[in-house]
Amino acid sequence: MNLIMLIDYTTNPYIIKRGFALRNLIIMIEALVYKKLKNGLVKCGICHRQCVIPEGKTGFCLAKKNNNGKLYAINYGLIQGIHIDPIEKKPFYHFYPGELVPSLGSYGCNFHCRQCLNSWCSWGEHSVSLLRRANDFSHYPASDPKRLIDSIIESGYRGIAFTYNEPVIWPEYALEVAKAAKAKNLFTLFVTNGSWTKKTLDIIGPYIDAANIDFKGFSEPTYQKMGGLFKGIPDSARYAQEKHHIFIEITTLIIPGINDDFGEIKKMTRWIVKNLGKKTPWHLSQFEPLLAPDKQFRKIPATSIESLKAIADIGKNAGLEFVYIWAPSNGPGGLYSEGDTRCPRCRKLVVMRKGWRPELIGIDESGRCLFCGEEINIIFKT
Repeated sequence: MNLIMLIDYTTNPYIIKRGFALRNLIIMIEALVYKKLKNGLVKCGICHRQCVIPEGKTGFCLAKKNNNGKLYAINYGLIQGIHIDPIEKKPFYHFYPGELVPSLGSYGCNFHCRQCLNSWCSWGEHSVSLLRRANDFSHYPASDPKRLIDSIIESGYRGIAFTYNEPVIWPEYALEVAKAAKAKNLFTLFVTNGSWTKKTLDIIGPYIDAANIDFKGFSEPTYQKMGGLFKGIPDSARYAQEKHHIFIEITTLIIPGINDDFGEIKKMTRWIVKNLGKKTPWHLSQFEPLLAPDKQFRKIPATSIESLKAIADIGKNAGLEFVYIWAPSNGPGGLYSEGDTRCPRCRKLVVMRKGWRPELIGIDESGRCLFCGEEINIIFKT
């Protein structure tokens, strides 16, 4: 990477939640994956969108800018906050259960999902305004990766999650943070739409332990309804698991009339079983229209519990052994959850979850059922 500018502040300009105090840098970093084209154009290769960007312009995500025929990361080290979350909230039910994890986010996204819960930091007015102000590379502080990891260790945590906005568009900074984390034996998580290319995965994949990938549907038309891009996502998920041994969990937010077609869901779940394995955890979550930033999506009804149960059954019938439901409805009935883990062989309860709190009942440290020895595919911190 090409480091253009590095200025060390003499004070700590801000303090992140839970006591993370970082000295900051102003920094300008050349993008990890791109190709120079004729007439000063550049082609970004970080995600499947493959933006061709003219001189002085930014890509779709607003986080990459063509400056004199080179592509630079506008959002390098641009942190919108660190929050301490249960790892189950990401959600990861089969990776280091019970951990609290510092969760890190930036600004910008390569999708404009109409149902996005974090539009304020992905593609909303606040995020767009901030990234446009950062275009001159000189008006925001960038947090030093090694100091960030040292702060996490000093605070007693054992890992870090890249989440909130899409971390795929933040690989330059995520790579340096992940490298620093792995050097200190911390675990690393990506909560992602899964649109990273093989080239991006080959650079950052060796430093990522687990990823929760959002399968919004299983066709280009379905993704287009929401504002996403389906191209390449399943293949990237398989590649992340096979080539870089990234532990994969899948999440699908079920939106009535948008991505709840039973035929497409059957196709998706069969693909997961065949390509990622029957023990891949699949999380189903309830759509809440009041949280959607898009006016038309706010007219869609909340996902019914009956629909979630029926879709869960499709996954189970396809062969998925661990299907979970999270439906924190504000309507009649309140919270509905199917979050417990049962052994797929003997059907005994091995992990009971109350909200985000897991209780290990029938599983040993190697991830096997204490009652029959079946592999449960849960990884514990060693």
